[in-house]
Amino acid sequence: MNKTPMWLVVVAVVALFWNLIGAAAVIMNFMISPEALAAMSTAQQQMYADTPSWSSYASLLAVVTGSLGCVALLMKKAWAVPLFALSLIGLIVQNIGIFIVVDAVAVLGNTVLFMQSGVAIIAIGLLLLARMAKQRGWIA
Repeated sequence: MNKTPMWLVVVAVVALFWNLIGAAAVIMNFMISPEALAAMSTAQQQMYADTPSWSSYASLLAVVTGSLGCVALLMKKAWAVPLFALSLIGLIVQNIGIFIVVDAVAVLGNTVLFMQSGVAIIAIGLLLLARMAKQRGWIA
């Protein structure tokens, strides 16, 4: 195995924090209180009610496997690649739920589209990074 560059470790640590913040957001979504739901607009309450559970569980899959993928990178393990692939699949399924089944853009505006686009770019980047790390012998 070749020496892992320090920048890869830094990226993996930052990405781990990113995924853990995402995990906290997903968990908060699962545990939303009736008071917090009541404070939302009627359109937001309806969007929350209409969001399919499979979309929410896909979000959970995305952040858990993304976090584990970062841990695998830090441990220099090649199983980071399939974990990041699962994370991306979870993100795609989640986005089908929030953009096709429930039109989140109509309720929340373009901000949600930009946010999810950024998340997708990061997820793709992490998958490509893990593949490159494996090819270059930085992880095995």
